[in-house]
Amino acid sequence: MSLASTGPNQAFFFQKVITEMKSEAVDKTIVVGGVEVAYRTSGPVNDRLPLVLVHGTAGSIDSHFGFLFPMMAFRQRVIGINLADPGTDSIEIDQFVAQIRAVIEAEVPQGSVTLLGYSMGAPLAIKTAHVLGDKVANLILVAGYMKTDTHQKLRGHIWLTLYKEGNPLVKNFMSFNAFSPFHMRSKSLEDMLAGTAKMNITPFLAKQAELNTRIDVSAECEQLQAKTLVVGLSEDFSCPKHHSKAMFGAILNASYTEIATGHAVVHERPAELYYHVNRFCKDPDTYPIGKIVPAPKP
Repeated sequence: MSLASTGPNQAFFFQKVITEMKSEAVDKTIVVGGVEVAYRTSGPVNDRLPLVLVHGTAGSIDSHFGFLFPMMAFRQRVIGINLADPGTDSIEIDQFVAQIRAVIEAEVPQGSVTLLGYSMGAPLAIKTAHVLGDKVANLILVAGYMKTDTHQKLRGHIWLTLYKEGNPLVKNFMSFNAFSPFHMRSKSLEDMLAGTAKMNITPFLAKQAELNTRIDVSAECEQLQAKTLVVGLSEDFSCPKHHSKAMFGAILNASYTEIATGHAVVHERPAELYYHVNRFCKDPDTYPIGKIVPAPKP
C-alpha cells in the first residue's frame, strides 16, 4: 500500500493533496531554552484533536513526514515539529521534551492533542505524554522503543565510531539499517548508494545517535493513560518489532498493528501508515484496547 503501488488515479490524488496542503502550511518558530525551534501548522480545525508529529533521528518534518503531514492536514489540523540542537555538548531527553511541550502549549492552549512519535520520536512522545498528562489524549508510537537494549547500543557504537573516524561508510550503515530487504531488492546498488550520498551527517545528528544509546522511558510507559496505537514494523533492523510489542504490553490503553516494512516506513509504505493514523485520529475507539489490528486488505 505504498504510494508507488497505488493506481494512477490514486497516485494523482495523493500528489494533488500533498501539493495543495504544502502551499497552505504556515511555518513558525518558538524560542525554547534560548534555542529557536521551527514548526509547521496546517489543516482545518474540526472535531478531530490536533495531530502533533515528532520525527526521529536525522529527520525533519519534510524528510520523515513529507507524505503524512499534508495527507493528514487534508483531514484535520496538524502540527509538525523540527527538533532543534539545544547547543549543549550532549542532549538529554528532557531538552527535546521541553521543545515539544512549548509548541503544543503555544498552538493548543486549550484542549487536548493526539501526539505521534516516529523512531526516536516515540520515546520523546512517551515522555511528553507523561509530563503533560491529560493534554495528550491520544498517542501514536511508530517504529519506537521505550528502552535502549544491547542490540541498539552496539548499532549506536558502530555508528558513532564510524562518525568519529570520518568514515564515509557511516551513511551506508544508516541506509542498510533503515530499509527492508524487500525494498532494497527493488533498487540497484547504485540507486541505494546514490540515495545515501545525499545524507547530511552533522554534529547534531551525532548527538541524537548518542542519545539513542541511553534512553529509558519504561517507567513512564507504565503510567500512561492516553489511548495509544503502537505501530510495529516486521522488517525493522533499527527498532525491531519486539520493542513495539514491549510498549504494547507496558501501556495500559494500547492497541497494536504491524506493517510489513523496514524502519523507513515513512518512505517504504507511507500510504499504509497514513491509513492507520487517519483511522485512529478519526475515531481512537475504533481500535479496541489490547487488540491486534489487522493490516488493510488491498
